[in-house]
Amino acid sequence: MVVVFKLKRRFFASNRIILILFFSVILCLWIIYITTQKNDANYNCVYQEEIDVVYTWVNGSDPLFLTNLRNYLRGKNESCDISKQRYDDKYELKFSLRSLEIFAPWVNHVYIVTNGQIPSWLNLDYEKMTIITHEDIFRDSFNLPTFSSPAIESNLHRIPGLSKRFIYFNDDMFLGSPLYPEDFYSPGRGFLVYLAHPVPNCSPSCPWMHVSDGQCDRECFVPQCQMDGEDCRESNKNKSTRLPKDSSIEDLESIKEENETKALVLADTIKKVRLNFYNSFMKKISPQPSTIKPDTLKNISDIVRRHNILVMRKERLRRKIRRKNVHRWANRKPSTNIDAYGHSLQHTNRMLNRRFGFRTRHVSAHAPILIDRVIMGDLQRTFAKEIEVTERNRVRKADDVQFSFSYYSFLLAETLNRTVDDIFEDFDTDQSGTWSDREIRTLLTRMYELPLSYEVVDHFEMILLNCSEAGVSPETSTSSYERYMNSRLPMISKNFVARCPSLTEKLLHHFGLKPKYKYQVIDDSESKYVSFKMLNSDINFVAGCLDDIRRNRRRFICLNDNLDATKEEENELVTSLLLDFYLSLFPHPSKFELPDDIRNKFLYVRDLNGWKTYRNNIKMFICCVIILIPCFTFHSFCKRRFCQITNKLCC
Repeated sequence: MVVVFKLKRRFFASNRIILILFFSVILCLWIIYITTQKNDANYNCVYQEEIDVVYTWVNGSDPLFLTNLRNYLRGKNESCDISKQRYDDKYELKFSLRSLEIFAPWVNHVYIVTNGQIPSWLNLDYEKMTIITHEDIFRDSFNLPTFSSPAIESNLHRIPGLSKRFIYFNDDMFLGSPLYPEDFYSPGRGFLVYLAHPVPNCSPSCPWMHVSDGQCDRECFVPQCQMDGEDCRESNKNKSTRLPKDSSIEDLESIKEENETKALVLADTIKKVRLNFYNSFMKKISPQPSTIKPDTLKNISDIVRRHNILVMRKERLRRKIRRKNVHRWANRKPSTNIDAYGHSLQHTNRMLNRRFGFRTRHVSAHAPILIDRVIMGDLQRTFAKEIEVTERNRVRKADDVQFSFSYYSFLLAETLNRTVDDIFEDFDTDQSGTWSDREIRTLLTRMYELPLSYEVVDHFEMILLNCSEAGVSPETSTSSYERYMNSRLPMISKNFVARCPSLTEKLLHHFGLKPKYKYQVIDDSESKYVSFKMLNSDINFVAGCLDDIRRNRRRFICLNDNLDATKEEENELVTSLLLDFYLSLFPHPSKFELPDDIRNKFLYVRDLNGWKTYRNNIKMFICCVIILIPCFTFHSFCKRRFCQITNKLCC
């Protein structure tokens, strides 16, 4: 053994340098491998900004909450929506958090906004969750306590520490399949907008598409429809016939028919003759205007007039049927329930009409919504008065601003002004400083309907030639190969366009505005990605709805509570069905929950904070005692030693 040991020692001593080099090479190769793996991971991974999730939650069965609500409503003679389903808790939040943990683990942090309540099952020690009270986010404490979800939602972007963009969940929304940040926003597509059906009619017989359509509609001439968008103003009175109040609607239509038909035919005939004539006939006849016979134009005008009369008669027939249905609806006994959501939706749409003009808008889908805090700040500055009213409302009311609907509509409608120089550069694709014939052709396809007619091209050429003859001359020239054969066009430079008023007016009309925010509206989002069910107290109906969700799993699930509070036994069975449904989809507890055998001692934030303050004071007292005891001991020891030393020196 001694000999073997000596041989090994002699071997390592003689080959020490070689061994050091060998292990150095191995270490270098290992470092290179690790670095390469990290670089590959960084290359394949796209940077994602932090996105938080915000929930709003209330325990409507809490006695203290119900007492505060009754105290507020006592003596209040005002219409409001205080239905039980607005506040009832069926453990939706618990299972929504389970779905979030399963299908969106990338979420940075979760904020749960409450009126000070704490769910008994919530794990308050989980580092990715924070309870936020209304006092933390409301600007004016005078508006508290509040029982209105629109008022709470209008302050969500003020949560301290909230990410720039956050996803807002109602507690009755769940995830049914994996969710990614790109499902809400991506640099290429911008904000993804999930919309549902159009905004309901502003009155029972007046859809919003009939408001401000250029025709005075009697059924739309009501405040709810903003007086038909000024279609019935003084300047239009001469176009319609005023009748005694006792005239029937059918008589009104028959008397107005002739005047309305003449007005519409006159306006449409001009457009139809100009466009349809050149589209249908100029390809078949000579382009020389002298060869067109007057009889030909007259025949075209008659055809167009007869066609427009038929269209108008069909439209009147539809409106007559709708009005008859309205009379039957008006004779019904009005419901005592207050649809605060529907009224506030109409109120928000009227608010948007005043700002952005009349247009057909769609209600947001029943799905989570990504909120950009900067955009939300712009919205609230734009509609500051309406938002202030919403925040003051303690319960749901008709003059609330709907959160998701107003946000999506604002996002889609905001625009930026563009200059003529910007428009010129967009179509100057070769960056030559002039427009070639190819670029002008592209411009025309963006300005007019296809196929381009001879009249359209000739009219645009005349605009350019007239500006050229008026003395507008470009500083640069266009190469000959950039012009078509026999082209009459002058050199079209940026200065030429800027000094041509007729051309500038057309460019600004078509391209003067561009969307301020980049977005993409998801087609059929409600039917493709959302399972929305309005639950009632019918057990068979509820079971069918839940089975349909089980069979057809979609990205977002929303179960809206519309149970009849008078049917207590049926509601208990529905609650049991819902719990069984939740457990079938999300059986495993999440990190947001406490173990089944543990419950929170404190169910209110103020009690929890009071206990934390008391605990901190106790901790401080104990720390002080621990620090003071050694100090007193050291002081007593030093004092005694000092006395001994002094006595020795003196004695």
